[in-house]
Amino acid sequence: MANKRFDIIIIGNGVAGNAAALAARKADPNISIAVVEELPHPIYAAGALPDYLAGDLKKEDVFMAEDPLARTIDFYLGARVESVDPKRKRVTTNSGQIMRYGKLILASGSVPVQLRKMQGTALSGNFVLKTVADAERIAAYPAKRAVVVGSGAIGTESALALAGRGIAVTIVELLEWVNKKALDYATASRVVKELEARKIRVHTSENVVAVEGETRVEAAVTSKRVIPCDLIIWAVGVRPVVDLAARTGITLGETGGVKTDEYMQTNYPDIYACGDCTESVDQFRCKPVLNMLWESAARQGKVAGSCAAGIDATFDTSSAVLITYIGDKPVVAFGATEADLAGSGAPYEILERETMDSYSRVLLQGDRVVGAQMLFTMEGAALLLAQHKKGEPVERRPGKIEEHMRYPAQQAALAAFLERFKSRRVKR
Repeated sequence: MANKRFDIIIIGNGVAGNAAALAARKADPNISIAVVEELPHPIYAAGALPDYLAGDLKKEDVFMAEDPLARTIDFYLGARVESVDPKRKRVTTNSGQIMRYGKLILASGSVPVQLRKMQGTALSGNFVLKTVADAERIAAYPAKRAVVVGSGAIGTESALALAGRGIAVTIVELLEWVNKKALDYATASRVVKELEARKIRVHTSENVVAVEGETRVEAAVTSKRVIPCDLIIWAVGVRPVVDLAARTGITLGETGGVKTDEYMQTNYPDIYACGDCTESVDQFRCKPVLNMLWESAARQGKVAGSCAAGIDATFDTSSAVLITYIGDKPVVAFGATEADLAGSGAPYEILERETMDSYSRVLLQGDRVVGAQMLFTMEGAALLLAQHKKGEPVERRPGKIEEHMRYPAQQAALAAFLERFKSRRVKR
């Protein structure tokens, strides 16, 4: 097939790849840009899949509105890049098409972890929820009882979607409480109460060890019990898609994600990477992590696209920002948990506030906001997140704000907000 050349080729059209394409176009209206995406449809909102599964959204509403700039970009949907030749600066797709590039951006994303070696996981009725097609297969499958393995955002949202379809749902979580990576026990226990109020059973400190059935799922066997069910959704995490990067000779970091510098550049000067396939430095832990969340992916994509188009931009650190919903009730968490702080060996402070219908928890180390968790309210979330990202000290003495602090208006608003919290100091 005839070779085509583009100034920038982007592999992947998820949030990072799409952000990279639009950033590159904004940086230079004249360069040629191509996006190669394995899925056969335009970019969709992964966070909307549980609502689509529940029947609360139409299919067309899952797909994101097209940016007018996208009309100036060539999209190759349903095409998979099989190989990259960095020396000749070209990629080859599964159809044999060869495309040459000036700059290449790898935004290959992530895939759900699947426990293929476990007994019964090949039976009909085992699912993951990552794509539009996954949601449609789950919705079409006949089931009255379901088990969701994992209690992160995808796990809890999948459980709520199935419960909304009239299916009896049980969540099984290996760790001591739900979503332990993002929530402290005090927060997680309140989440469980809300799930149980919606008739979703939750079992923690429990491991699924096998799946029973002849030709289809009939039960999940855990370390403590046998749970009869017709389908299982595996929500035990995702892993970066780095097979193509590894075959190309692109350096992977200690977490298994693609290693980049602050410009999202790999060990090849003309190849960039962004999104779930990359590792980043966590703002609180100051070490490489895989923060596979929308906000980080979008920022990384913008930096990669801008730099590939010749405009300097940098990505410094990532912060795990969780925003999910139980019905119409928001659950927000970012930064460190108390387990993180306890492990640091340094003293810290917990601020808590509970009302009739909400709970908020702010974690301070020294005079810095290092984390927060908010249930069923968004009040103060933007203030706390801004303070966390800026790394600015918190001044809770009103008379000192104007004299010593940057961003005095923001500091005054934050001080007034935190006045309503009760404090608990922990010395190490």
